[in-house]
Parts: sequence; structure tokens; C-alpha cells
Amino acid sequence: MLPQTEGRKLRLFQETDPLKQWYSLGELRFCAKCEHLFSGHDIRVSEDENGAVQFRCPTSGCDGQWEDWEYPQLHL
Repeated sequence: MLPQTEGRKLRLFQETDPLKQWYSLGELRFCAKCEHLFSGHDIRVSEDENGAVQFRCPTSGCDGQWEDWEYPQLHL
């Protein structure tokens, strides 16, 4: 079932991302496939034909998913 609210989307990320912690949808991730930076708000969430939830990079044409996303190395 797709999330209907931001709170549900965050909980879904927390329950399904096997590699990283999520504390808010405002957190940034860097996609190693397309080399773009984005927030959790931007991640595309969909269901496949079997009802399994899919998570994809928000960059057009990129099929990156959890294992392709890294914590960004921000130098402030």
C-alpha cells in the first residue's frame, strides 16, 4: 500500500531501507548512479504488479534505489 501522508512515507522508509536510518523526509541522499543529490521528499514510491512497494531515484531516467543512495559528504 502506498503512503498517503508524509508520516506514513517516513515510516515506510524507516521500515524498508536496510542500509540507512531515516529521521525525516528532509534528509539528503546522494545517488551514486546519476550523481544527484535529493531529499526523502523527492523519492518516487510506487507499487509493482504484485503489490510490492518500489523506491526509485527522483532523477528522470535513473533507476537508482536504496543500495545506490549514500549519505552525502557535505562540507559546510
